[in-house]
Amino acid sequence: MFGIRPHTPGRETHYAQAARRFALDAKVLRCRAAVHVENRDDILFWGQIFRYFCPKERFHFLSASRNENGQMTSGVTQCLKYYRYLSPAFFICIDSDYRYLQQEKGINVDHFVFQTYTYSFENHHCFSGGLDEICSRVTKEQNNLFDFRKFLSEYSRIIYDLFIWHLYFLNSDPGCFSKYDFNQYINVTACKPAPSIRDNGRRALDELRRKVEGRVRYFVREYPLADLEFIREKYAKLGLNPETAYLFVRGHNVYDMVSCVLKEVCKVLLKNAKERKNTAEAIAGLYREKGSVDTELKQIVKYGAYDAIRLIEKDIFQFFGKQDERVGS
Repeated sequence: MFGIRPHTPGRETHYAQAARRFALDAKVLRCRAAVHVENRDDILFWGQIFRYFCPKERFHFLSASRNENGQMTSGVTQCLKYYRYLSPAFFICIDSDYRYLQQEKGINVDHFVFQTYTYSFENHHCFSGGLDEICSRVTKEQNNLFDFRKFLSEYSRIIYDLFIWHLYFLNSDPGCFSKYDFNQYINVTACKPAPSIRDNGRRALDELRRKVEGRVRYFVREYPLADLEFIREKYAKLGLNPETAYLFVRGHNVYDMVSCVLKEVCKVLLKNAKERKNTAEAIAGLYREKGSVDTELKQIVKYGAYDAIRLIEKDIFQFFGKQDERVGS
């Protein structure tokens, strides 16, 4: 489905030379390695990961490089063009997309490739166990308004069956239910945070459920011989189940939804705190300490709390060596 690009001599010479140059640049800069990521935003995520696990090391990050035509190019395709020329001194970090679920050959640290294991790095920031912490960081108040764990658990259960159908068609007939079509179904439409907070997202989730269940019924009717149990069991072994589906679908969809709700929760928390504080000085102090939801959300990673982040940890220990004292704990 994804694969590594075929060998083309002229292009390969370009990427071989570039890979050697990047590794040399890292050495000159006294960095452990050069690391090519998909885009600028990925540097924040992977930089945080490596600082946490390898606090004594420095890495030289590249968010783009020149393609064989001399144009500065970013993205996963550009990263994978270096695949044959990666090394301990120059490796790549990419979003898994569906590569992990599809068990794409060669996408692993044995071949100098780190991956997110979730669809993208945004899914990690949206892990339900870390969202109350975002509220506290932004407002200095405890979140007693919205149950993020319950909301994302229900969201996952709603989209799970449709996701299984989508994965089934990816293997049997990709044009029947494309990634674009699936992503349109999993959006929580017409984001109206205030009502969602009052009922913990019930109205929005009910609307999503009606839309998704209608499509699932259509597939059940039109494809009665589809063996979905095999698909469920196959992906369950990789960590995909009704509770975790939100970690494996398109990260931008989940991030936008979570950010929208977080902003409304924080707004109400600040409003309630303001009503409790009866002096202008206290209120001014409250708003001086107010953080940015997106800034904090892009920095949160709950290490050791769920399978995908533990798989990244395992890759880092394998790559740098479990006995290497330079690898953090």
